Amino acid sequence: MDEQQQQRVNRAAEEFANALIESQRTMAERGVSAQEMNAQLTQHFFNNVITNLQRMTEETRGASQELTEQTQRAQEAARTLTQEATGAYMIFMNSLFAMSRGGVQRGAEETRRGS
Repeated sequence: MDEQQQQRVNRAAEEFANALIESQRTMAERGVSAQEMNAQLTQHFFNNVITNLQRMTEETRGASQELTEQTQRAQEAARTLTQEATGAYMIFMNSLFAMSRGGVQRGAEETRRGS
């Protein structure tokens, strides 16, 4: 091999080595970039999950509060209905007793008149 061929072989070997080095550098940079993107995506994902959980907690809290208020209104309505029904029943029973007392008094008067 003469000197020119040796120089060409050396140049080709140097270019090959440089290409390998550049390829490795590019792969390393891309690897770092991919890791950074994955970290950002992971952080974004967990931030969204936390935000959604907070929203759901607030919605659940609001629904629970509304349900509590509706339950209280229903209990108050049932209490009022029971009181009204009891009052009406008492009036009915009092009127029956009054009628029966009136009938007894009339009967007693008729008995006295008849004697």
